[in-house]
Amino acid sequence: DHNTVNRFRTQKLEAAFKDIFSQVVLLLAEEGLVSLRQVFVDGTKIEAQANRYTFVWANAIKTNKEKMLRQLEDLWKYAQSVAREEDKDPEPPEFKEISKEKIRQTVENINAKLKGSDGKTDSDKKAKAKLNYIKNNFEKNLGKYEAQEAILAERNSYSKTDEDATFMRMKDDHMMNGQLKPAYNAQISTENQFIVNYTIHQQTNDFNTLEHHLGNFKKLYGEKRWAKLEELTADAGYGSEQNYELLEQNQITPFVKYNTFDKEQDAHYQAKHRTFSKENLHYNKEEDFYVCPMGQKMEKTHESTRKTKTGYPQRLSHYQARNCEGCPIRSICHSSKENRSIERNHHLEDYKEKIRELLNSEEGLKKRKQRSVEVEP
Repeated sequence: DHNTVNRFRTQKLEAAFKDIFSQVVLLLAEEGLVSLRQVFVDGTKIEAQANRYTFVWANAIKTNKEKMLRQLEDLWKYAQSVAREEDKDPEPPEFKEISKEKIRQTVENINAKLKGSDGKTDSDKKAKAKLNYIKNNFEKNLGKYEAQEAILAERNSYSKTDEDATFMRMKDDHMMNGQLKPAYNAQISTENQFIVNYTIHQQTNDFNTLEHHLGNFKKLYGEKRWAKLEELTADAGYGSEQNYELLEQNQITPFVKYNTFDKEQDAHYQAKHRTFSKENLHYNKEEDFYVCPMGQKMEKTHESTRKTKTGYPQRLSHYQARNCEGCPIRSICHSSKENRSIERNHHLEDYKEKIRELLNSEEGLKKRKQRSVEVEP
């Protein structure tokens, strides 16, 4: 029956399945059907068997904890205002982070202050009722939020009926409605339309999955096969600075679009946006400055570092025009009240230049055409 099949699948087959899978792929390689030297990567979101209305959101937890802090602070301020002089705190306590210990200490503090008031006014009665609510519920609620945060880890959501599933934006239905549903992000690598690698992820986007996905390839087939992987083709969903660097470090040729590649190929879009786009401003690499559409120098003002959600550091260079006052095209050049400023990631721009040349080469055009039939579902 189905229970027997399910027990076998979850208790016996799950641990052995990847070994079986890799052995089948290696058999295909022996027969010359795949080489494991080039792969096409893509992903799709698979809806989980979970109730779509049982969501838990990280932002909601954060908001609720902030509300709890504000309520504690507001009640403390009221208690401080009605307390006897000898019961008043000389310095206000900090209300930056909430914890069970913080709740207990604040409740005791407020309780001591409110005892000094006569308790006859409506405000006093409301304050004491609020204090009782905090005393009875806040620690319990905080415990629930902390347990939910442990399940979330680095995700922004999960389903109560399938805690491993993350709420993701699914493809539009026949009525063109995009929906958030509990789902998994399934990634596959193919060659000659054979699946040669697969991974399941909780991340909602594709570019955060590539490192783990390639790590699984290495684990499945070993160092020797991994060292022979030469090419990877994927769509713009994987085109990030971090992924380009990863592929470069492993000497894998990346036929991977970046997010604006298709727009650059669109003549109509370029005709409309080319003149004022920061991507198309002239850059003097030797002297490190840009030239605005009116021919004015935009000199570097400073550099900064920004980390992505995965913790990858991006180094940014900032440039600003000297004087936009009185410029006849200012209103269509930029909307800032100050002189026009831009930020550029030169490391990423270098990658884009190489990728652009690669994708527009004869081999790149071939890969782009092949990808649509090779790995697209």
